[in-house]
Amino acid sequence: MERTFILGNSNSLKELEGTFIEIPMLKSEVEIHDWIIELFYRNEIEKVVIEITNEPKLSLQIGYHIRLSIEKIKEKVLVPIFYVSKLSLNAVMLQTGIYSQILATKGVFFSEFDLESNNVEIEYLKGLSESNYLINFLKIIHILPDETAGRHSLANIWGAYAMDKASNTNALSDDSEFKKTLYFKYVSAFNNLDKLTPEEQILVVDNKRSLKTNLKILGNINNAKRVLLIDDEASKGWETVLRKVFKTISSENFVVINEKVKDFEAFSQESKTIINTEKFDLYLVDLRLNGLEEDENLKTEDFSGMKVLKKIKSLNKGNQVIIFTASNKVWNLKALLDVGADGYYMKESPEYNFSNAISKQNYKDFKDNVDKCFERSYLREIYAEWENARSKNTNLNKRFIDESNTALDIAWEQIKTNYLDFGFLTLFQAVESFANKLYLSEDTLEGVVTIDKSESEKHKWLMTFKKDNLNGSYFIFGESILDSFNKPTALYKVSCLFKIKYNKDEVFLKEFGKLNKLRNDIAHGTKRVSVKKKDLINILNILGLIRKK
Repeated sequence: MERTFILGNSNSLKELEGTFIEIPMLKSEVEIHDWIIELFYRNEIEKVVIEITNEPKLSLQIGYHIRLSIEKIKEKVLVPIFYVSKLSLNAVMLQTGIYSQILATKGVFFSEFDLESNNVEIEYLKGLSESNYLINFLKIIHILPDETAGRHSLANIWGAYAMDKASNTNALSDDSEFKKTLYFKYVSAFNNLDKLTPEEQILVVDNKRSLKTNLKILGNINNAKRVLLIDDEASKGWETVLRKVFKTISSENFVVINEKVKDFEAFSQESKTIINTEKFDLYLVDLRLNGLEEDENLKTEDFSGMKVLKKIKSLNKGNQVIIFTASNKVWNLKALLDVGADGYYMKESPEYNFSNAISKQNYKDFKDNVDKCFERSYLREIYAEWENARSKNTNLNKRFIDESNTALDIAWEQIKTNYLDFGFLTLFQAVESFANKLYLSEDTLEGVVTIDKSESEKHKWLMTFKKDNLNGSYFIFGESILDSFNKPTALYKVSCLFKIKYNKDEVFLKEFGKLNKLRNDIAHGTKRVSVKKKDLINILNILGLIRKK
């Protein structure tokens, strides 16, 4: 019985057949875990005898740590456990409360041991099988979380662990203390049942599937982007996991604000400066930044993260924000999207303990959402130009200001929903509209300056047409006979506007010719073209120029 290990403190137990190991002074779950794992790593153990000492709870906790350490000792958790005690079973149960549940599980035995007679027989004891581990052990016991940790912290710890596992980043060290607690081991055991089968047997069972398929992982997000994480529980594992998930080139590309706040104004001055002045491709914001104080909150708009979301969007509506939330309430998620959130990630909670398959899908959805936000990060620059154009309203033609305000608002709604072509056409039309209002063949309106005639020769045109089918035809300053055109074109009118009223050079007019060609190609559908970020920025700059004077 050399593979039988006897754990206790009574010298009488040394006379039993097997290897006697004295139980040291273990003051915490972490110490119990470390001691058990080292014991099993160093020895081939087939049976365990545990003495219920003067600290019955500790003795039972040792058994729990053996049974629940699937990730570390795998199928060895199934060994038979024999408890021996001077106390009666009833006395043990009274002193240990809920921990005594282990004594009612399969593969665990109890004896009121007379230390003088040494009559313990364990040779024929059998432990659990992988098939009855779930039904005859895991579903019988019930481990409660540490009440001092708080639900908010526990959910964050578990959520970070779930993402770490689903993303295969392995960012959280096996030495992380939370991984050594009974509650964590208990909840995670439900998703680690596959580890009870030795690896060589798994290959036999799965011989119809390739190893490559079995080991397929989701992969991480590798982008040279700037990310800001705002989470009062970032230190609970989220910062560690997300840094590795995003694989940012430098630490400056992944900035963390780890502060407990009720709203934006409660942040430190340093944090407010980061949010107000620095540019990020993605913001990750936790919905509850005020810890337990928000546990009973029922109104979505009162959540601290909601208030921070509104602040970030008020700075630039093109900022991409994903909200991290443990809430799965539809009205909360809808409210977040209604105020501008670009997505959300459901933080997993040990209360629900999603399966590995669901965790992987949850991570995949997050990854897809992040990719979409990175692709749309150009909106930040476009909105900055949009806001710049919107702020210019000193043109004396107030009717045009009102009309172009409407055009800007409509265009932004189109652009942010990915209808870039329509947004471009709306803005271009506003520019054309102004040129049309200024263009007059006769001075018929008092106080309106015409732009189509030279002062010396009334019937001579001021612009010369340059044909360029490839890049876009345009006008330059010069002379052209009126009869060359049946009527003044929109391109002509706008070219006159910029040359005469705004004194723009040929380079500017040529660039506008490209925008005009893009407008015609989109409007007439003659070519498969699409608007780019620079096209929107250029037309917004032009509209801003007109709105200024």
